[in-house]
Amino acid sequence: MRRFLLSIVLSLITSIIYANNVDVIYQGPRYIGDWETIELSSIKFHNLEIGDTIYVYATKIDSTSLGAFQNHKWHNLEDAMNGDVITGDFEMIVDTETKLNEIKQFGLKVRGVNYEIDKIVIKHCVNVVRTIVTIAVIAVLAVILIAFIILLIKNRQLQKLNHELYMRNLDVLAAADHEREIRTHYEGQIMAFKEILNKNEGNSGSSPRHKYQSSSLAEDNKTMLNNSIMKVFESDEIFSTEFNMQKLAALVSSNYNNVSQVVNEQFGKNFNQLLNEYRIAEACRRLNDIEHYGKHTIEAIGESVGYGSRSTFITQFKLLTGMTPSDFQHQAKA
Repeated sequence: MRRFLLSIVLSLITSIIYANNVDVIYQGPRYIGDWETIELSSIKFHNLEIGDTIYVYATKIDSTSLGAFQNHKWHNLEDAMNGDVITGDFEMIVDTETKLNEIKQFGLKVRGVNYEIDKIVIKHCVNVVRTIVTIAVIAVLAVILIAFIILLIKNRQLQKLNHELYMRNLDVLAAADHEREIRTHYEGQIMAFKEILNKNEGNSGSSPRHKYQSSSLAEDNKTMLNNSIMKVFESDEIFSTEFNMQKLAALVSSNYNNVSQVVNEQFGKNFNQLLNEYRIAEACRRLNDIEHYGKHTIEAIGESVGYGSRSTFITQFKLLTGMTPSDFQHQAKA
């Protein structure tokens, strides 16, 4: 792609230079015999400048062939080269202000003997500074064009990646919601069984506390504490900016160390990691809920799930989802 664009740019530069370098002011072919004349009006020299060359492309008929430039008074102009010099062609450099003014005012006569005139052209003296500026402008435009194309390609790739990440995160949220529904359903059944067991144990006169005075009771306590912790994390309590480990311990009627131990053992992560996961998951739900949160800013969404800092919210969101909140919201609105 880059080589292709570079070749186009070089072709444009070359065409501009050569297109601006030559003007055809007479097109043959025409045979001129014994000092016949081709008269060129002053109109054809409107863009003639000092340093330009008037060039006659001609074919000599024989060794007697000669050519010359003459002014309006039929005087030969100096520096005109005859056919003995350049194999049938002859040229004149417009090197003085006087010569330039005369040609632009009165035109020019091209005379010859035994010539076949193919064409007469003005070869402009290319202005180096102008050419450099033109090339520089074209080069800059080419670089901008290439950069734009590359940016467009990368943007499309990024959009595709963001869409894939967006769909993947929606799948994760759907799985989490489904798991929560199943857990809530079975927790209700477990509570009903516990009530039945408590009634039966009451009738038999046995004591549940005395029955589980063993190491397994500690595991049961962990399970109960784990369930309590999950209920808190599935509530709006965690969206308060003041929510922390001490607040969690108070809500589950336990202490800091026990809560910390259960979080690490049962969830395989520390408190802050677990908190960020739940908060970002809820942020995803709200960003995806265009009907209720579509007009909310990114800062407002972050604050609504417990982040007082925009930068912290964006950092955690990208860390856990692979994309920024803005990209996620854009995908939701698409």
